[in-house]
Amino acid sequence: MKRFLIDYHMHIFGIVAFGFTFILAIVGLLNYKHDFVKYLPYGILVFVINIIYLKIIILSRQDYEKKLKKKREYTQRLLRFQNLFLRHTIHETNTPLAIIMANIELYELEHGKNETLSNIEAATKNIYSIYDDLSYLTQKEKISYLKQTICLVEFIKARLDFFSIVAHQSELSFNLHDNCSPASILINETKLQRIVDNNITNAIKYTQEIEQIHILISEEQENVIFEISSHSSIIQEPNRVFEPYYREQSSKEGLGLGLNLVKEICDEEGIDIILQSTKELTSFQYFFKKANYANFTS
Repeated sequence: MKRFLIDYHMHIFGIVAFGFTFILAIVGLLNYKHDFVKYLPYGILVFVINIIYLKIIILSRQDYEKKLKKKREYTQRLLRFQNLFLRHTIHETNTPLAIIMANIELYELEHGKNETLSNIEAATKNIYSIYDDLSYLTQKEKISYLKQTICLVEFIKARLDFFSIVAHQSELSFNLHDNCSPASILINETKLQRIVDNNITNAIKYTQEIEQIHILISEEQENVIFEISSHSSIIQEPNRVFEPYYREQSSKEGLGLGLNLVKEICDEEGIDIILQSTKELTSFQYFFKKANYANFTS
């Protein structure tokens, strides 16, 4: 109650003043034939009080707007500094990751495969995937992502090769089915990599142990279809999996941004998504326009 009175004391004063003015006007109307002159000074007084009240309200409003403007500017500065910090941090992260990967490859060339080193390589590739997501998120408003013609089959094969060691560490394997001609799609390579990588890493994360992750690439008249499926826990809320920070299983590592990023890119590029999840299988299908149809419709 005390807080209410402090926050709204001027408004309460205004209501009381208006009420007093209203009552005085009624009394004046009822007695205008008798003592109207007697009530006139009170009317003038209340009128002046109301004018003062309105002036105070205007000044309070201006003061509030100034404070709000300062807070907004301060918040915008914080966001700019945060974005700048993230961009610098992400940029600086790239160099040590590249050095780690280069030294792993060099060691394997000289000494052969090593289980401990393979674990390090798998973890580093997971970090690389997170790095790529964050890099895209911080730069997408500043960079123009030009489209190019890409063979989807060859691209996905390359990404499966990159993540094969990560799958192996989780006792999983990839099973690729290619049921289409080497059809090309028109899309930016960075955007395509975010779609493919996030689906692969999600499949590795949620697929049950000693299972296969099935990748099917097929085609229709206008589309090349990328489908990834595996035996995992049924998705309880399929309508929410593309929301930012949403995770079906909080025990799993991750930021909850991957599929939201995928959905955002798909909306931008006109890529349809079909998600199906049952006790036996969970699958994600992505419908990419063939390059010739994409050129025709764009």
